[in-house]
Amino acid sequence: MSKLTYKIDFFSDWHMGTGLSSGSDADLLVIKDKNGLPFIPGKTLKGLFKDAAKDLLDAHYLDTNFIREVFGVDSTENSDEESIPGKAFFSNAELSDNVKKLLKDNTTHIYRRISSTAIEKNGQAKEHSLRTFEVTVPLTLYATIENIPASVNIDTLIACMKMIKRIGTGRNRGFGRCEFSKHP
Repeated sequence: MSKLTYKIDFFSDWHMGTGLSSGSDADLLVIKDKNGLPFIPGKTLKGLFKDAAKDLLDAHYLDTNFIREVFGVDSTENSDEESIPGKAFFSNAELSDNVKKLLKDNTTHIYRRISSTAIEKNGQAKEHSLRTFEVTVPLTLYATIENIPASVNIDTLIACMKMIKRIGTGRNRGFGRCEFSKHP
């Protein structure tokens, strides 16, 4: 079993949500750790990698054994079998320890609020459509994939990570632009 450490560099504001709101202040809040710092859950990262792997499967770059070994198989994907857990473990993506220390008790500058509204055909704002959501400014996060089976080529996981270009809410509207890369 081996391990891959990688980083995620964000180039635009991004929103990894909790599904919660803060009343009239913001409709969507960013997910934060116990210290109020942003992170991306490992489960979310695993899903992004799996989607990229499926695209590579469609392009005949890898086979189904790779997906089965790393990510497992959900029973909804394979009605003949029960769910099969993947062997790899995806950690949460977090800020570096140095940045965490710098931001301790001073997280106000890494978040901001963005508001948008629906526009009618006549060019006026649609009634009651103003929405505000919290975003995180561009940062760099670090994560690992552990317990990678010996039968899995690390370069294939790196190919998966290179395919991920956007993360989070609003990724089709310019938010969450990012680049994944192997970290020494």
